[in-house]
Amino acid sequence: MKGVSEIIANILMLIITIGLAGTAYVYISGMLTTKLEKTISVLDASCNGSHILLVINNDGTATLGTDEFVVYINNQRVQPNPLSSSLAPHTIAVLTDLGTGVKSGSNTVLVVSPSNSIRHTIWC
Repeated sequence: MKGVSEIIANILMLIITIGLAGTAYVYISGMLTTKLEKTISVLDASCNGSHILLVINNDGTATLGTDEFVVYINNQRVQPNPLSSSLAPHTIAVLTDLGTGVKSGSNTVLVVSPSNSIRHTIWC
């Protein structure tokens, strides 16, 4: 009888180990996919006098809503939100008329999405 209980104990330990490994995989893979869903990049940034022009790209796999996107110029939030409509995955938007807080000389532009943020220095 002693041999049977050792076999059952080994099988139970194997099942518990597989279950824990599966749970860890599901948890970690879920964290990584949500981190990369709404990633943006700035393709171009320029200034024409008193306004800054930004060309952004949604590099993620999910649509970026207007309420999930924020632009700061010299630590001042641009109001209203310059993204006028949702941005589908792998599409480009041109943000014009960014005049809030623009000064002559060096301007710091911070673009924030749920997954990342990008800081640029633009000269006007």
